[in-house]
Parts: sequence; C-alpha cells; structure tokens
Amino acid sequence: MSTTTNLSLQFYDRSGAPIPASVTREHLVDLTRAAFEHSGTHLGRDVVDLHLLEIVDKAACSLLRDQWTDGFPVAAYTELLTTIAALRSVLGYAPTPTARDVNAWALGLRRASAEAAGADRDIHEVRICEGPHTGIVLGLYGPKAPQALNALPGPPLVLELPTERGDSTDMEYGTAYYQRLRQPGPDTGQWEYILDRGHDFPAGGSRPRFLPTGKDA
Repeated sequence: MSTTTNLSLQFYDRSGAPIPASVTREHLVDLTRAAFEHSGTHLGRDVVDLHLLEIVDKAACSLLRDQWTDGFPVAAYTELLTTIAALRSVLGYAPTPTARDVNAWALGLRRASAEAAGADRDIHEVRICEGPHTGIVLGLYGPKAPQALNALPGPPLVLELPTERGDSTDMEYGTAYYQRLRQPGPDTGQWEYILDRGHDFPAGGSRPRFLPTGKDA
C-alpha cells in the first residue's frame, strides 16, 4: 500500500471557503484543441470557434433531415448539439442552438405557413436541395388552391430563411431565398426547393441561423 502523502493545491479564504482555481480561456481552448487533435483534427486557436459552428450546422440540418426516417435515432444529434452549446458557453463563444431550438425554428416555419395558407389547406413534406439549408426537411402548409397561374397546389412558392456567417468575433446575418420546383419529386413525394435565381445567392460560408438575433427579439 502506498504511503505517499496526497498534497492538495486547493486554497481557502479567511472564512474557510474554497477559492476557485483561475483558468484562462486560452487554456480551455487548448484543452479543446487537444481533444480534436486526438481524433486527428488539427485546429489553431483562431479556428476552434468556427469549427464548432460548422459542427452545429451539420448536426442541426441532419436532425431536421433524419427525424422523418422511421426508427432513426436522433438522440445522437440532440446530445451533440447540447454538448457543443455547453462547450461554447464555457469557452465564451456566441451561443448555438440545442435540438429544442432547432425544432422550435422548424415549428415556427410550419405555423407561419399555416397562417399564410388560410383555413382550406394541406400539409406537405418539403426538402431544401441547395444553399446553406441543404438537406433540411420540413412540414409546411399550403392552400388547396393554386398560388399562381399554372402552378400546382402545394406548399409556399418561395421561402426566405435566415442565415449567418463568420464566428463570434465577426458574425454577419443574411437571408437565403428559395423557390419551389414545379412539382414534387416522383420518388419521394417531397416538394423540393432550390435557390431563387431572382435574388443574390447567399455569401460563401453562410449557415442556417436557428437562433434569433437581437433585432429579431
């Protein structure tokens, strides 16, 4: 049995309360980098923030895609989004959505489409095929009557979805404009959306924005 004395480095104030250790953000960022390095991903200090944002982008879009698949375990995406949100809070970065936030965003779009469609409406499964929101699958309402000449009844003809780009030090916000194809996909029955050629395309590096900004509040 070892007889080595365990030396405590804990300090206490005059009242006997423990004094928390001082840990810098740089140290926490380096611990995060070391974890990624262990998996084979080398990150400089200046790209950890952006790398975490890109993980959130992939996980959130995958959550909204795969939750429609019978039997698919969405728990992995849910836990990943929660873990990244918690880690970013510890590191002092801008907040990112949890799965609850992502689902609330999708539900908000559905409710808005229901209100716009009126009382005589149907719900449709739609998929974003290009742009920052690629892969997202949503349930959206549309009126039972055509919304334009020579258009089939279906979900909204156009979608305007919020975007963001950059990291916590320089975040820019924008909008991605999508247009509905003329008819649903013959194999999936989903209504597909592509970027609207009548608007400027989103800037490079744009991601879906699931959390409101200050101006949205």
